[in-house]
Amino acid sequence: MTIAGQIEQLIESLEGAATCDDCITDRLNLSVRSQANAVTRDLGDDKRFDRGKAPCGLCGSTKTVIRHRIM
Repeated sequence: MTIAGQIEQLIESLEGAATCDDCITDRLNLSVRSQANAVTRDLGDDKRFDRGKAPCGLCGSTKTVIRHRIM
């Protein structure tokens, strides 16, 4: 599975909880945060996801996060 696919799958598995790029990077053991950032920026344009500033559901820090919209 591609890194983009792994990131999308992780976000969807959190069932609407917001997560930041740092936590995505940690959870998936990515080598650099920019890998997560590139994918979440693209997913932010997808109607299935919301991307914006809010507390991360995993680390609690307020920063840019992404969440899967539960429909």
